Amino acid sequence: MTQKRVFLIQTLLEALIPIIGYFQWRWDLSFILLFYLLDWLLVTFITAAKGIRRFRHSSEPTEKKLLYRAMLTAVFLLLAGCLVTATAIVFLQPSMSWTERIHAFLVYEDMGIQQGIVLIPLMVLNGVLVYRQQFIMPARYRTQTMQMITAPLVRQGVILLACAGALLGVVQLVAFPQEILIFVSIAAISTYRWLVLRNAQ
Repeated sequence: MTQKRVFLIQTLLEALIPIIGYFQWRWDLSFILLFYLLDWLLVTFITAAKGIRRFRHSSEPTEKKLLYRAMLTAVFLLLAGCLVTATAIVFLQPSMSWTERIHAFLVYEDMGIQQGIVLIPLMVLNGVLVYRQQFIMPARYRTQTMQMITAPLVRQGVILLACAGALLGVVQLVAFPQEILIFVSIAAISTYRWLVLRNAQ
């Protein structure tokens, strides 16, 4: 099975989780956004691990500086994008509390099992397996430069912040139904991962 086919299957599975969450587990927009936040945090940690492994191989001081600068930029963009998105959602649902939604997401039970206890370890395990199979085992730290490793994460942060800013502007003019935002978010993120991030794998 080719790398692109593996990545396609992975992308479809990641899109399937929030769709199942909406129809089967009654996830709302806040739950789906929190799921993607966990995914982005995991991608950030994996990118940092890739960068560290690359630096151990190359021992180039310039690559170490690039890793630090890229990670700081990516984390800033992620936090800014999340803050703007959270503000936009509050415009749509003024009574919503993000603190309550985060707690509800972690302790939500299905078949007597709290969601956070199962979902988060599974996401971490999947991320570690993908990291080992697609980066460590093929020894991509030998061929991928630090720029190739970190650029997709920074680009993703820029796009997230831009989309969050656009959403904040639009929701002040138009009250979108929650369902439209849910499926547009899933489709946009999945399409971005397939068309752009697959080339960085």
